[in-house]
Amino acid sequence: MLKKRILIIDDAGFSKVCSAILESAGFGTEVMANKMGELANRLDRNEFGLVITSYPYGNVLLDELKKRAVPLMILATHIDTELMSVLDNRITYCMLKPLNYERFTHVIKQVMSGDYDVKGEYNIV
Repeated sequence: MLKKRILIIDDAGFSKVCSAILESAGFGTEVMANKMGELANRLDRNEFGLVITSYPYGNVLLDELKKRAVPLMILATHIDTELMSVLDNRITYCMLKPLNYERFTHVIKQVMSGDYDVKGEYNIV
């Protein structure tokens, strides 16, 4: 069975860093620009095991992403009521920036393996 990849939708600089970190941990990644039509098509093909984006960068995509069964990791610099409304999805996780990359990689490994134990109503990790 083909391992699903991680889709990263963020600004170019962070996407490259994030991709390099995750690839060094053994994950296949793909970086995509903030394009709604292309994103919907790719998600329909069920090729990704996780989508990573930041808030508010990926804000325009969040409604589309929440319609899908793919887990979503949102990276944010702060938490507000709008972000909290996004986090009510059972397969949406949030990490605060600046990231602890060791913790980030550990959580991604757990999410991708299906071993992440969600505690509580919001999935802030």
